[in-house]
Amino acid sequence: MPPIFPFWPSGPDHRCAAARQQSKGEPAMLQSLRIRTWLLLLATTLVTSLACGLVYYQTAQSTVRSNLIDNAAMRAAAQADSLGMLVRSFLKLTQAEAESSSVRFGDSFNRMLFLREEANRMGQSIESIGYVELTGRFTLSSGKVVDLSADPNFASAVAGQTSLTESLSEAGEGEERLIDIYHPVRDVKNQVQGVLRVSFRLETLFSELTEGSLLASTEGAFFEEFSLLGGAGDVLNPSEVAYPLSIEEKRRIAVALSGADSVRLDVQSGMLFACQVPGTSWSLVHYASTDELFQPLHALLIKSIVISLLMELALSLLLLLLISPPFKRIEEIVRTTEEVAAGNLHAPPLPIHVQDEIGALSVSVNTMVSRLRSSFDPLKALTQQTEYGIIVTDADYRITEFSASARRMLGYSVEEVVGKLTPLDFSDPDDIEAKAKRLSGKLGRSIAPGIDYLNAAIGDRNSYTDERVYVHKSGKPFPILISISKIMDNSGSVTGYIGLFRDISHEKRIQSEMLRAKEQAEEANASKGLFLARMSHEIRTPINGIVGLAQLMKRTSLTDAQRDYMNKIASSSEVLLGIVNDILDYSKIEAGKFELDRIAFEPDELFRKLGDTLSFFLGKAQLEMIFDIPETLPERIVGDPFRLEQVLLNLLNNAIKFTPKGYIHFQVELLEALDRRVLLEFSIKDTGIGISEEQLENLFQPFVQADGSISRKYGGTGLGLVIADEIITLMGGRLNVESKLGAGSRFTFVLSFPLASEQERTEIPAENAEAVVAEPLRILCIERPGLPQDTLRAMLLPYRVELECADCWKIALEAMEGNEGGGSGYDYIFCNMEMSDMYGEETWLRLRRLAGSARIISMTTPLGRNEWLRMDERDRPERTLIKPINRRALRDVMDSFATEEETKRIRRESGKTEPVRRSGEAGNPRVLLVEDHLINQQIACELLQEAGCEVDVAPDGIEALEKVSGRAYDVVLMDIHMPGLDGYEATMRLRSSFNTWRLPIVAMTANARLEDRQRCLNVGMNDVLTKPIQSDLLFSVVSRWTRHARQIDWPDALNRVNGKEQILRHMLRSFGMEYNGFPSQLEGKLLEKDWKAAARLLHTLKGISGNLSAAAVFVAAEKLEAVVLGDRPEDDWKTAFDTLSHALEELLEAIEWEQSNTSNFQNIT
Repeated sequence: MPPIFPFWPSGPDHRCAAARQQSKGEPAMLQSLRIRTWLLLLATTLVTSLACGLVYYQTAQSTVRSNLIDNAAMRAAAQADSLGMLVRSFLKLTQAEAESSSVRFGDSFNRMLFLREEANRMGQSIESIGYVELTGRFTLSSGKVVDLSADPNFASAVAGQTSLTESLSEAGEGEERLIDIYHPVRDVKNQVQGVLRVSFRLETLFSELTEGSLLASTEGAFFEEFSLLGGAGDVLNPSEVAYPLSIEEKRRIAVALSGADSVRLDVQSGMLFACQVPGTSWSLVHYASTDELFQPLHALLIKSIVISLLMELALSLLLLLLISPPFKRIEEIVRTTEEVAAGNLHAPPLPIHVQDEIGALSVSVNTMVSRLRSSFDPLKALTQQTEYGIIVTDADYRITEFSASARRMLGYSVEEVVGKLTPLDFSDPDDIEAKAKRLSGKLGRSIAPGIDYLNAAIGDRNSYTDERVYVHKSGKPFPILISISKIMDNSGSVTGYIGLFRDISHEKRIQSEMLRAKEQAEEANASKGLFLARMSHEIRTPINGIVGLAQLMKRTSLTDAQRDYMNKIASSSEVLLGIVNDILDYSKIEAGKFELDRIAFEPDELFRKLGDTLSFFLGKAQLEMIFDIPETLPERIVGDPFRLEQVLLNLLNNAIKFTPKGYIHFQVELLEALDRRVLLEFSIKDTGIGISEEQLENLFQPFVQADGSISRKYGGTGLGLVIADEIITLMGGRLNVESKLGAGSRFTFVLSFPLASEQERTEIPAENAEAVVAEPLRILCIERPGLPQDTLRAMLLPYRVELECADCWKIALEAMEGNEGGGSGYDYIFCNMEMSDMYGEETWLRLRRLAGSARIISMTTPLGRNEWLRMDERDRPERTLIKPINRRALRDVMDSFATEEETKRIRRESGKTEPVRRSGEAGNPRVLLVEDHLINQQIACELLQEAGCEVDVAPDGIEALEKVSGRAYDVVLMDIHMPGLDGYEATMRLRSSFNTWRLPIVAMTANARLEDRQRCLNVGMNDVLTKPIQSDLLFSVVSRWTRHARQIDWPDALNRVNGKEQILRHMLRSFGMEYNGFPSQLEGKLLEKDWKAAARLLHTLKGISGNLSAAAVFVAAEKLEAVVLGDRPEDDWKTAFDTLSHALEELLEAIEWEQSNTSNFQNIT
C-alpha cells in the first residue's frame, strides 16, 4: 500500500535524500560529521595556539631586540677597550725604550746603534724609530735627519708629556697610516735631555686587534668591519668593507662622544655603535645591519612555529581518538532514525552504552519510535477504513499518494494514478469551468479551468474547503466535499498539497429535501404573515370604531347609567384590542416574523409619549405614577423605540392593573457610558398585590397567569409578559422580577444602546442656571410627601428656584392666607389635583384667588383636564401637566412661560400685531382627514373640531389629491388601507409636489407591525398614529407637525431663491451645521460682556434667519440685538436670550428631522 501522508514515506526518507542530493558536490570525507567536528577542533586549537604563540612572540620580541642591541654595544665597547690596550702597550714599549740606559746615558753612536737593533727586533710593526735632540734635530735609526723643532708634539714631549698622534708615511708606495709616540728622555738629574719618537704602523695595530686573543671569541663578521676615526674626524683605516660614514654622521658621533664614552645611532638599514678608544682621541665605530643584528630573533620565530605545529599534530591525533567513540554511537542513532524515516517502525532499539547525553538521546529515540509505533499503527489502520479519500500531490499537482478510500470511491488503482494523473483528471470539466468563471468574476481577471484555477482557488491561503463534482472511472459523477491544504517546508516554500474528500451525495439529497421543505415553510409563513396583516386590519378597524365612538359618546350629556354603560363599553373594547394585539404579536414571534429596527430616537420623547398613553389608563385610580428620568440621559440613541415603548407600556400597564392604590415608580438609570455606547437600567416598581414564589415559576409561560383568579378578576391573556420578555431578549437584555405577595413587585432589565451623534443635550445644566433667570423663582409645590415630592424637586433642579413643598392643600392654602403682603408671594404654583383634601371646584377657586399673580400649573389626569374644559376660561389654570409628569413636558411648560412673556414684550415695544397664519382663519389649524371608514371619519372629525381645528374629509386618495391641489392645509391625516388609491400611493404623489416642510402627512393605521410603520416613513410620511385614536395623542401630533411646518414659511423662502428648492435645502443644511452650537457661543460673549461681538453674531443670525423666512428666530434675534445695543444690556439680556435659544432649538430640531428622515424618499420629492 502506498503511504497516505507526506510524512509517512515508504522508501528512504525524502528529506534525507534531498540533503544527500544537495551534498553531492562535497567531498565524501566532508560529509562525515566526525571529520567535520575533528577539523573544527583542529582549526580551533591551531588558531588558539598560533594566537598564543604570536602573543608570546610579540611580548618577547622587544626584550630580545633590546638584549641583542645591548650585546652588540658591549662587544663594540670591548673592541674599543682592546684597541686602547694595544695603544697602551705601544706606549709602554716606547717608554721602556726611552728609559733604557743606552738611550739615556749612551753617546750618540751607541744610542743610534741601540735604536737600530730595536728597529730590527720589532720588524714590520714599526715604521721608524729615532732620537730628537732638544734643538729639534731628529735622527732616525736609518741615519736620516729631520728637523722637528716646529712639531707641537715635540714641544709637548720636551715639556715632559708623552704624546700620541697619527700621521702618514713619508716613503714607500702609497700612503700608510702611522701612530707617532713622542716620549721624553731624561738624564741623571731627571731633566729632559731629548725625545724618543717611535712610529708604529696602524695596519699592525688592526691585525693584532682582529687576530689577537682578546677578540678570538666574538661572534659575527661584522666586528671586522669597523672604522677608526682620528681626533680630526678622518678615517684612519679606510676600507671597502667598512660602512662609509658621511660627514653628518661623523659630526653626530663627535658631538655624542663629547659627553659620553659610547653612543648608538640609527642609520638606514642598520645601527652604528661608536666608542671612545681609551687613552686616545680616537673613536671606534662599528656598523651592524638589521638582518645581521636580529638574526637570532628570526631563528627564534621559526623555532616557535615549528614547535607549535608539532604540538598541533600530536593534539589532532589525540582529538581524533577522543571523538571517535561518541560519533560511532551517533552513527548508530542515525541508522535507526533512517530506518524509522523509511517506514520501519519496528527497528531494533538502540543499545545504551553510557548514561550521558548521547545515551539520553538514544533513550529519547527509542521512546519516540515506540510512541510513533503506538500512534501510527492505529492511524494506518484507520486511514485504510475511513470514508475520507486522501490524495497527496507534489507542487505541480502530480499525484504522489493515493489512499485506499480514494481508490474505492474513484475506481482507480495506485499504478494508474501515482505519478501520472492530477486531481483535475477526476473532476467534472463542466463543474471546473463554471467555478473558474465565478472565480474570474470575483478576482477581476481571467482564470483558466485547469491548474490555473487550482492555484487561484487556494491563493495565499494555507487551506480551503470546496464542493466539487468528481467522476468515477465508470463515468458516473458524484458530489464531494474536499479540504485542500498546502504542504510547506521550513523555508515556507510549497512542496505539495494534500486533499481530504468525501462523498456528499446523501447530504445533497437531504439538503435538497430540506430546501423544498424550507420553501414550503416560507410559503406557509408568508401566508400566515399575510393573514396576520389582514386580521390586524380587519379586526382592529371595528374595534377602533367602538373605542372612538365610546370616547365621543362620553363627551356628550349622559345620565349616570348611560355614562356607566359607555365606560364599560370603552374599557371592554380596549381590553379586546389589547388581547388581539397580544395574540397577533405572539403569533409573529412564533412565526419568526418579529424583527427589531435600528433607528435614532430621543428617549425623552419616547417617555413623553409613554406618559401621555399611560395617563388614559390611570383614570380615577387612587395611585401615583412617577417618572424618574435622569438629567444625564443622552439626547439621541439608536435602537427600536416602538418595541421599547411596547415593553414599557406592557409592564407599566400591568403595574396599573395590579396596583389598586399607592404608587408606581418608573426609573431609568444610566449605568455606564463608554465607547459611544450607554448602558441603561429600566425599573418598574409598584405597591400592588405582588406575586408569590410559586406563581413566579409560571410567570413567563404563554397563556398562563399567576393563578386562575387573576384572569377572572383582572382580565388579560397571559401573553403580555411573555412578549415583553421575548422583545427584551432580542434587544440583548434579560427581564428580571422581584416580588413578594402583598408587598408589590419590581421588574428590571438592562439594555445597551449606541449613541446616535456627538450632540450634547440642549437642556440647561443646573450649574448654569444663573444664566437663565435673573432672579430665583419662588415655587410652591402641593404634592404628596416622599417620592412624588422628591421627583418633582429633581425635575426643577436645572432651574434657579426657591422651592417650598406643601404636603396637602390645607397647608398650602393656610400659608398663602397668612401672607401679610397680599398675594401668594410665589412665581409658580404646582398643584396635584388628585390629593385627598382637594374637594373640587370650591377648593380650586380658593387657591385661584389666593395665588394672585402666581402662575398655576395643575398636575392631573386626562379626565381631570376634561373637567377644566367645562369651567370658564378665566378660572382655568395657566398650564396643565398630564400625569405621569416627565422632564420634557415640564421643560415645555417652563419654556412656554418665558416665550409668552418675551413675545408680549416684543409686540408691545414694536407695536406689531400677531402675524396672520397661512391657513385657517383665526389661527386654527386646517386639517385634511383622508379616511374611507365612516365611523373613523366621525370620530376623528369630532375630536379635531373639539380641539379647534378646521377639518375637511376625503374618502380616498384620489379625492385627497384634488382637495390638496385646491386648498392649503396645515397637516394631512392619511389612512393607509383605502379603495382605489391607498395611503402609500397618495403620499408618494403628494410628495412629488409638496415636501415635508410644506405639508406634513401623518399616517393613521390599525397595523401595529414595525415594517408597516417603517414603510409609512419611507414613502414620505412624517409620523404614524396607531388606531384606535387617543384624543390626546391626536392633538399632540397635530400640534407638533403644525409647529414644525411653521418654522419656515416655505413659499416665501422658496421665492427668495427663485424657486430653486435644492439651494434652499442646502442653505438649511448649512444653517443646521453652522448654528448647532450657537447658543453656547453667544452666551459666552454675553457673560463676558463683549456686547459688540454678541451684536455681530446676532446681526448675522438675523440676516440668515430672515433669508430662510424663519420668523420666530428672526424676531427673537432682533429683540436680543436691541437689548444688547441698549443702555443696560447686563440687566435685560437673560430673558431675551432664553427666548432666542428656545426658538433656535425648535428650528434646529426641525432641520435635523428633515435631514435624518427624508433621505429614504428624496427621489420621490
